[in-house]
Amino acid sequence: MPVTIQELSPRATLLEMEGVTASQVNAIRRTLLADLPKLAIEDVEFHLGPIRDEATGKDYDSSTSMFDEAVALRLGLLPIPTDLSQFRRKSECTCEGAGCPHCQVMYSVDKKGPCTVYAKDVVPLGDASLAILEPEVPIVRLGARQALLAYATAVVGTAREHAKWQVANGVGAFPRPHVHIARKEGCSEACLKRTAASCPVRILEFAGGKLSVTDEPKCIDCGACEESCEHGSVRVEPDTERFFLRFETDGSLTTREALRFALKDLKRRLEETREAIQAIP
Repeated sequence: MPVTIQELSPRATLLEMEGVTASQVNAIRRTLLADLPKLAIEDVEFHLGPIRDEATGKDYDSSTSMFDEAVALRLGLLPIPTDLSQFRRKSECTCEGAGCPHCQVMYSVDKKGPCTVYAKDVVPLGDASLAILEPEVPIVRLGARQALLAYATAVVGTAREHAKWQVANGVGAFPRPHVHIARKEGCSEACLKRTAASCPVRILEFAGGKLSVTDEPKCIDCGACEESCEHGSVRVEPDTERFFLRFETDGSLTTREALRFALKDLKRRLEETREAIQAIP
């Protein structure tokens, strides 16, 4: 299965796959959406009662402008860099779910108002490389006598369990459009020029009395060229054996890591299915 990388960055990619079916590409798409593991904050322990600032001697209320449950949800949605060679699910860890550096990460938040608590204030206890990826994400505002003191535990999960563990987003798979140009009787040069000008991504060119495609992979299949040429000289049809796969990640995994894990996991599950079918008497 030849794969061409059209775009590739740590958090976004566009691939072109040849010799595949819609169901095969869709299987990869669904795996990217639901089965990639990552770290996300699962448990949050809030301090209850007054909080004293030792430097000033002031007492603060352990409260915010939001319910604790809402603050915990926002903490859970923060992206955490995840090294899948280091971290694993608690159920698969040698500690048997007790909690260790290989299956959980601890964070602390200690802020006193008036201020806004940001993601950068959620500090990892230990490895600084596990700091939140989007430091300027606001979490909650604190009033003059309010404070937030909490400890959070991040564990590995997948989007099948909760959306906070979703690594990939904007995942789309679509067939590559193929532009057919065949000048019909009665189609004038003015019509062809108008058709070339109608293309919003400028991949049609009229020169030497002919209409041609300059960069077909950029076609977005909007239908503008077909509508512009009333004689039907231009048709755009999907190539059922060539597909584009586009997706982004929240940064917890790079797009390369996400795709590699998705393909490996999909292969494993297909092999398990094959073995189960062969075992049927």
